[in-house]
Amino acid sequence: MQLSTPRLLLRPGVPDDAHALTEAMGDHAVVSQLAHVPWPYSHSDALAFIESMQRDELPRFLIFETLDSGSGLVGGCGVSRPDGHLKLGYWVARQCWGRGIATEAVAALLETVRSLGSKQIYAEHKPENVGSMRVLIKLGFDQVNLESPDYDGPKTSSAAMVMRSLKL
Repeated sequence: MQLSTPRLLLRPGVPDDAHALTEAMGDHAVVSQLAHVPWPYSHSDALAFIESMQRDELPRFLIFETLDSGSGLVGGCGVSRPDGHLKLGYWVARQCWGRGIATEAVAALLETVRSLGSKQIYAEHKPENVGSMRVLIKLGFDQVNLESPDYDGPKTSSAAMVMRSLKL
C-alpha cells in the first residue's frame, strides 16, 4: 500500500532506502524527540526497521517529497498497536521542519486508518516538542488526562510524554 498527497509519497521502505534512512536518523535532534529509536542509529537498524515495515499489517510508511525541488526521504509515519490501542508515530527530517510535511502526511495516513474501521487513535509527544504538539492539535487530537479514572488508553512510553487522542 502507498499513499500520495500533492507533494508527498508515503510508501513502505525498501532495502535501497536504508542509506537515506540511516542518514536521516543520524540527526540527534530528530531522534531525541522519538520514543523508541536506537542511538546511534546504524545501517543495520535501518534495514531491520524497513524489514519490519514489510511484514506489519498496519500502515507504516517512509515519506518522500515528490516535487521537482524535493529532497527525497523527508520523514516517516505509521500506526502500531501497543497494548491493543492504535498509536500514531511520525518524524520529519530537521531540514524539513516547519513546512507542513508532518501535517500533510499524517492527515493522509489518518484517512487510511479511518477506512480500516478504527474508532480512536493515540499519539504522544514530548512537552517541549511544540512542533509536534501543533501538528496533533491541527489534526484534531485532544490532550488526554492519564490520571482520569475514565482513561483506558495506552500507557505513555515515559512519564515525560504528553498523550493525545483522536476519535476517528
